[in-house]
Amino acid sequence: MLEKIGILFCLMLFSTNLWAETLEPSLAGTWYPGSKKELESMLSKFFNNVELGKNKSIVPLGIISPHAGLVYSGPIAAYGYSLLKNGNFDTVIIMATSHRYNAGKVSIYNGDKVKSPLGTSNVDKEIVLKLIAANPDFESIPQVFTGGENSFETQLPFLQYQLPDAQVVPIMTATTDYSLLNNLADALISILENTDKKVAIVASSDMAHFHPYKETVSMDQHTIDMVLSMDIDELKKEVQKGKCELCGIHSVYPFMKVMKHFGADKPIMLAYQNSADITGDRYSSHIVGYSSIVFPELESGMQKKDADSEQGVYSKEEKKYLLDLARKSITYYLENGNRFKPEKPVYEKLSEERAVFVTLNEHGELRGCIGHMHAQMPLYKAISEMAVSAAFEDPRFPKVKENELKDINIEISVLTPMEQITDWKQIRMGIDGVWIKKGWRSGVFLPQVATDTGWDRATFLENLCAHKAGLPKDAYKDPSTEIYIYQVEKFSEDELD
Repeated sequence: MLEKIGILFCLMLFSTNLWAETLEPSLAGTWYPGSKKELESMLSKFFNNVELGKNKSIVPLGIISPHAGLVYSGPIAAYGYSLLKNGNFDTVIIMATSHRYNAGKVSIYNGDKVKSPLGTSNVDKEIVLKLIAANPDFESIPQVFTGGENSFETQLPFLQYQLPDAQVVPIMTATTDYSLLNNLADALISILENTDKKVAIVASSDMAHFHPYKETVSMDQHTIDMVLSMDIDELKKEVQKGKCELCGIHSVYPFMKVMKHFGADKPIMLAYQNSADITGDRYSSHIVGYSSIVFPELESGMQKKDADSEQGVYSKEEKKYLLDLARKSITYYLENGNRFKPEKPVYEKLSEERAVFVTLNEHGELRGCIGHMHAQMPLYKAISEMAVSAAFEDPRFPKVKENELKDINIEISVLTPMEQITDWKQIRMGIDGVWIKKGWRSGVFLPQVATDTGWDRATFLENLCAHKAGLPKDAYKDPSTEIYIYQVEKFSEDELD
């Protein structure tokens, strides 16, 4: 009897070692085709149907990708993966969440290879071993990758189709402990800051699960808005309250922490649909949502933003100069009845032509705001002009009086050039300002309007159309309406005090 037990034990060890060397697929033939030829044919169709338009040249630092059966989520997953070929990546980290196994740990696959019907990919053992060494709760736990777990396995064929030579780092979050997930983000940041490899990261997640069609679309839109806003902690709260659904939140959360650290904080929603859009059954109550969201890398690659980029285009000294100039221009007009003519500053950047808005706030309430949507003069001159206009020419308010000056806080918003978009869903709340135009009517909102009001994208655009542009509230959906986006570097006196 003991001899048989010993033989069985040896066979179990032998089996475990074989498993440790190669992670075999368990869903081939069910969730996706089991033959190489059929799988390649399916993927080819998906990628050939991708239409990225102006986004086709994006080099992603990361993507969020769905993970259902490929007939359902595959057309959407292809959008994000189609951009990976732009980056010539050495390694792709795939962060997934276990649906079935909660070990209170993060599992990092420590075998040599991972396999799909398309072939095998080498595991980046260097990064894997560094991650495992970073925390005692980072382990290689076989159970979370096997037994039909789809969140990692359904990503691999897309990666192998696009980047057959790339190495892989398979990560499965088998925990709901956000402190541990923060530790994972920190470990990834530390490793990636100290590698010469070109690395991209994939976060695997579907969206709303098992709701009627309209509720699914509404919930998913809210979730997408939250992701695009990059308010990571608020996204977590909304998921916990059930207002957003991301089955992969425990991989998306640390993923977004890494994205934000490296400056990939302007994500773009590439594509969305749900299972009912595939089946045509919009009366089902078991609909699942899928989206592909890309996080473009900085031009300099995966490097931590330096001190200058943390504070924006303009230095603290340059910001202070412009704010002082705005206040001086208002004071001069009050005392002399005409406009101040500033001399050219020593700061070269302030002589570049830029569009700008100057906003006055008194006791936390708007007191005036005037600006130009397009650059018309050097920045320093525009600041002087707009400060006076905001104080004395905004038709919504009486002219500023001298005794008010001490209570007024001046805010400056410098705009990037306008970019026309064709899909209003591309607007990133709290990041993009919007100028909407139809015929001779137009209106503009600065990005901070979304932050200050808490509006979602639809409410933001309805108010812009109806109350700023004098258009029907749903005019933003009209194909003849022109929509432009821009970004803002904003700074104010109370921030620099």
